[in-house]
Amino acid sequence: MAPLGLFYARLEDRDWKFVEKLGADAPFDAAIVKAPYLAPYPDDDGRYGEDPDRLTKALVEKKWDWALDPATAAHGHPHAAHWTGPRASNCSLAQTITLPWTPGQLQDPRLATELIERASSLQITSRATAAPYLEVSSAEDPAIDANCNLLSLAAERASDQRVLAYLQTLGSRLLDGTAIAAAERYVAAGAETVFVRIRRFAPEDLGQVLAYLELVERINALGARAVADSIDHFGAVAIADGAFAFSAGARFFRKVPGALLQRPRERSEEEGEEQDDGGGGPPILYENPGQLTTVSRDDAGPHLASCADPDCRAENGRGKPCYLRAHNFHEFRRLAREAASQGLDFAVTLRAIGSPKTILWAEALDQRAAQRRAA
Repeated sequence: MAPLGLFYARLEDRDWKFVEKLGADAPFDAAIVKAPYLAPYPDDDGRYGEDPDRLTKALVEKKWDWALDPATAAHGHPHAAHWTGPRASNCSLAQTITLPWTPGQLQDPRLATELIERASSLQITSRATAAPYLEVSSAEDPAIDANCNLLSLAAERASDQRVLAYLQTLGSRLLDGTAIAAAERYVAAGAETVFVRIRRFAPEDLGQVLAYLELVERINALGARAVADSIDHFGAVAIADGAFAFSAGARFFRKVPGALLQRPRERSEEEGEEQDDGGGGPPILYENPGQLTTVSRDDAGPHLASCADPDCRAENGRGKPCYLRAHNFHEFRRLAREAASQGLDFAVTLRAIGSPKTILWAEALDQRAAQRRAA
């Protein structure tokens, strides 16, 4: 039987309102929530004093699965003490250890234990438990040892929760063995699911695409599940080659931000993340069904394909923002299922779309199929 192919929705800070308005059936298989979205609001925020847990409470009320992204990679940035946003600084994880974090701090038994206890307290209502993490820069990076230490502690406390690891590194590190080396260590430390987060991933680079798919294959071979995280349409390609799931947001989280941490005055949405307060940002685009492209409201209309979900109210891209948000999740979930059912034959679908990126991805899947036939 072909793998199911799941889609995980990365939700925005204010999406508790969106979740509450949805019906009984979720337009995604599970949600991912960043730890700073559960932190108290800073005193200069208009929501100061309000309940900071409304997003996860809305998901629990619906009985929908969710998982935490500790979102701690940026805590290792040299300027983390001064550049980290107000709400992220209020997160209990950021307050456990003085910023910036170092691998040595995360291997201190007392600090590591306290960090895992605080991380666990944020995930009581989740069926999974994720360990805080630092970005990895090489196969010899002590950050791998630190991440493994936290994963081992998380696994010891997990009980019946599934242990999640976030493997964040650069696109160039896909090519030199760093990503695979880290994945092997993480699974050995207790990770059952590995969220692959590749900063500056180049989906138009055939070498990086093939290396990404090889990483997915290696995680599978180790007996863990691979999730292509914050990866936009390429997530379907990863699923076609064996990934368990992929994640993206309805508007943001289409890629891992190019900068590990931005100066406050430079912080914007262009890297695929909204600001700490979750407000503002560009309009939501319409996922053009079956085309792996998005369309603005000005270019939407009856000439575009309709959503495959019979209850979708996106009106071919002319619907209200909340309906476009739900539609985008519908389309990503449909895409995940299609890729899983077709497997490496998804290359045929990609080639029929005919864009430069889908043709390149089709070539990658064809090469992967040839490698497996030759094995």
